[in-house]
Amino acid sequence: MAVLFGVVSILGLIEFFKLMEKAGFTPKKRVAGIIGAMIYSIIALYSFGGEITYAYLLFIFPLLVILVLIELFRNSDYPVTNFAFSIAGIIYIVIPFAMLNFFAYNSPQYYDTLEVEEYQYILLLAFFVIQWANDTGAYVTGRLIGKHKLYERISPNKTWEGAIGGAVFALIAGFLFAYFSTGHIGHWLAIAAVIVVFGTLGDLTESQIKRSVGVKDSGNLLPGHGGILDRFDGVLFSAPFVLSYLHLFKLHLSILN
Repeated sequence: MAVLFGVVSILGLIEFFKLMEKAGFTPKKRVAGIIGAMIYSIIALYSFGGEITYAYLLFIFPLLVILVLIELFRNSDYPVTNFAFSIAGIIYIVIPFAMLNFFAYNSPQYYDTLEVEEYQYILLLAFFVIQWANDTGAYVTGRLIGKHKLYERISPNKTWEGAIGGAVFALIAGFLFAYFSTGHIGHWLAIAAVIVVFGTLGDLTESQIKRSVGVKDSGNLLPGHGGILDRFDGVLFSAPFVLSYLHLFKLHLSILN
């Protein structure tokens, strides 16, 4: 799982850099990709526990500084913008994907109240199912009864009816996971609500990026879906906030029982 999301995050980072190139900027793609992979690996390994402690996370900032220093030796018209987009791409794409590892693997450093040190797929599965329920519900409801535009300037096809329909689908999915896992229904519904709000904001943000560079899809890697960013735009925003919620209430695997 860690390798899969690592590959997806780098593919998403490449898509992001290509979009920035369409806007006239020249981020250092190869170096940023390598640094992004290193940062992803550090976070993923930390989530597994063992000998990788929080001290290794301190290497993330020096790695990001390298992207700034590289612009000192480049003959570029937009040095500040170039390293800003390189760093933004890693923060926007790589780090959220890396955080998904905490959903499936209990890090003893991160959740010191739990003793389980093994792969658990239910919470990760629930996160994606609720996310997909929100996306699917918004699409279906919007197509059937959508009339009032949600944010026409950025995404003219999204409607308030669709957003409400997506929220209902997501809350139903959260309720079903609470029912079958015997978990606390309040927390499951709260997680579903977090996914709805920040997943929708992530979708709108990606739409704004595409509109600013004049493209319909972020890429064509996934036939019928566009690119990596088109498929995972909601995940990139909602994953960090769901993980923050779990950490705030010290839930993680305990939400399942």
